[in-house]
Amino acid sequence: MPGRTIGQIGLGALGIHFARRLLARHRRLLVLDLDPQKVRRAVRLGGEAASSAKDLAARSGVVVLSLPGPEVVRSVVLGPDGVLAGARPGTLVIDTSTIDPATSRALHRTAAARKVGYLDAPATSAEPGAAGTEAAKTGTFTFLVGGEKAHFTRARPVLRALGTKIHHLGPAGSGSTMKLISNHIAGITTLAIAEGLVLAAAAGVPAARTLDVCQDTVARSYVLDDDVRPRVLARDFEPGFTVDLYHKDLRLAVELAQALGVPLLFGRLTMEMFQMMRARGRGGRSHVDCVNFLAELAGVDVYRKRKVPTRPTGRRP
Repeated sequence: MPGRTIGQIGLGALGIHFARRLLARHRRLLVLDLDPQKVRRAVRLGGEAASSAKDLAARSGVVVLSLPGPEVVRSVVLGPDGVLAGARPGTLVIDTSTIDPATSRALHRTAAARKVGYLDAPATSAEPGAAGTEAAKTGTFTFLVGGEKAHFTRARPVLRALGTKIHHLGPAGSGSTMKLISNHIAGITTLAIAEGLVLAAAAGVPAARTLDVCQDTVARSYVLDDDVRPRVLARDFEPGFTVDLYHKDLRLAVELAQALGVPLLFGRLTMEMFQMMRARGRGGRSHVDCVNFLAELAGVDVYRKRKVPTRPTGRRP
């Protein structure tokens, strides 16, 4: 794909770093976002602004999507001024958004009818020190890809500019399915860590000490070491990966489980916890802010060592 024009739609927390890396590898990048400020930022990096998704697709051999959810993806791809309205036969769409597999399969079918390739290729990471936006900056993402093998082969040079590991998992929808499963597991793990930190703080052990100790116990995990720990120690809870986005991913996982007849008890509980945070106006903060949210519910300061009462309040020996 080197030398051919690439179009990118979506220049958010991940997308802007995708644009930077694509511009470092490829001669020409067309960009589009609803936010003019984000477009200007990408243009300063060397990109060229497109007037619409239709215009961008008409001038691109490959279109990369980095969008927040299935509703937006459907609008951008299928709308009257959307990607498929402008794409020529042979155009390849690489959708790195996290959406539901049913939408991925539907978009694949519609694109195929117009002789346009479509891959669902959501991004994740397991590189030390490179969760979320850090993986986008450093190009250490893992891509989980669903779609035809021939399209996957064509997409590899683009995906290699953005990540280090690329898994082709099967037909359309397979990448989206695995991403929801991965985030389902990680979301539950995040909430379990948050509960543990609050319980430890209530027992007199501050979060920093608990995090250090857990690195040497069975509680150790990528989520603890590379996602929760850096944010808690820095007390940095600005996005990042937001509560709103995590709630969306968990909702999609729950809906998938319901369609397949699979109980998802812990996933539903985690989704509802993030919904409680959204209801309290915390949807735009990092999902790791659940540590602070649970601490506030418990009336505990997780950052300071505290003296523990000899008899728990409100309980009889």
